Amino acid sequence: MFSTAERATFERDGYIVVRGLLDEQALGPVRQVIARSVDRRVQQLHQQGLISQSYEGEPFERRWARVFAEYSRSPHPAPHLTVWGRHDILDRAVYDLYTDPRLTGIATALIGPAITANGDFWVRPKAPGDQTTTLAWHQDSFYYGGVVADHLQVLSVWIPLVDVDQRNGCLKVVPGSHHFGLIPARTNQNNHQEPVAPISTYGTPVDEPMQVGDVFFFHNHTLHASGDNTTDLVRWSIDLRYSPAGQPFDWHKMGDEYNVHYPCFVAASSDPAQVDSWEEWQARWMANLPKS
Repeated sequence: MFSTAERATFERDGYIVVRGLLDEQALGPVRQVIARSVDRRVQQLHQQGLISQSYEGEPFERRWARVFAEYSRSPHPAPHLTVWGRHDILDRAVYDLYTDPRLTGIATALIGPAITANGDFWVRPKAPGDQTTTLAWHQDSFYYGGVVADHLQVLSVWIPLVDVDQRNGCLKVVPGSHHFGLIPARTNQNNHQEPVAPISTYGTPVDEPMQVGDVFFFHNHTLHASGDNTTDLVRWSIDLRYSPAGQPFDWHKMGDEYNVHYPCFVAASSDPAQVDSWEEWQARWMANLPKS
């Protein structure tokens, strides 16, 4: 049960970390999906002669780090690693995570009573030393580019799949920064969006170390960033987004096309008949796959 005090913390700070919310039963299948995706990518690179071996037998946190380290030393350009998502990661395990009552219970308490699971879910492999995955300070709304209005809400949910701290790039956040609304932004040298004004304009940043099972819920106007990964392991995470069911897609620059490019589904409702099944969500993705 999400308490009144926890809701007040979210409203004050623009985020809340709920400790120990999820267990291995929820997160293990997601790691398996990612591990299969890693294997596909590794085998392709190996078959193309771009890496010397496929590093089979390496653990979840290390295999992609070994591949990235070798490939980055090659004369070939490094693969795009910032985010993996859409149909490449689409799986029943992602649906089950989206509809986990521990997540939807908090999401409905914050933006409910019925919620839509947004289709822009992302797996983020922060490889050691990869500067492309060190995101600048930003509000998620920087990347939405649509209508900015108080009644248009998007709740972001960030879930680490390994323990995170300052060494491997835990999230940084400016408590209370969502009260400034959408702030002026610019594009930096890494093609990331960042505030025009110094971060200190909006408050004092804090680091948020987290353990596996902790979940970070935050407002679309909350300033946050990720640090550098200085370890020799990958910092794996997945982030999800929810919106109030029936909310128009005006908050995004794509408008209604957003729901075509990133098919959404009703993840929780007081009327169970309104909740979409995995098969229904999967069918929407399959109907909108790029034509070869």
